[in-house]
Amino acid sequence: MLQLLLFLHVLGAIIVFGPTFAFPLIASQARKSPQNGHFAAVVTDVIERRIIIPGAIVQGVTGVLLILVLGADLTSQAYRWLIPGIVLYLIAIGFAVAVQAPGVEKMVELTKTPPGPDGPSPEFLALAKKLQRGGMFLALVIVTIVFLMVVKPGR
Repeated sequence: MLQLLLFLHVLGAIIVFGPTFAFPLIASQARKSPQNGHFAAVVTDVIERRIIIPGAIVQGVTGVLLILVLGADLTSQAYRWLIPGIVLYLIAIGFAVAVQAPGVEKMVELTKTPPGPDGPSPEFLALAKKLQRGGMFLALVIVTIVFLMVVKPGR
C-alpha cells in the first residue's frame, strides 16, 4: 500500500504541477502574438481549473494518506520537515484558488476583444503583471516543497 501511495503522490505531483512551468512560455507567446491572447488565456484557465486545482487537492489527500500509512509523528525529528511542507502546500492552494484562478478568469474576459491600436489596456497590463508575480510565487513555493520532500532537512 505504501509503494502505491508513494507512486500516486509522485506521479500526481508531476502531472499536476508540471504544466505550471509552461505558463510563462504561453504568456510569452501571447505577448508576441496578441491576436492569440484570448486563446492563451483560455488554455491557461482550462489547465488551471481542470488539472492543477483538482489535482492539487488530490495531492493533499495522497499526502495525508502517506502520513497515516507511515504512522508519521510530525513532531518527531524524522518527520518535522513535513510541517513547513504542509503549511506551504496550504498557502499555495489558497493562493491559487483565491488569487490566481479569479485573475486568470478576468484575463479571459479582458482578452475576448483584441487590443486596440494603442495596445493592451492598462487594466490588462496590470493584471498580466499581477498574474506573472503570482505565478513566480507559486513556482517558488512548489520548488521549495519538492526540496523539502527530497532533502528532508533535519532527518
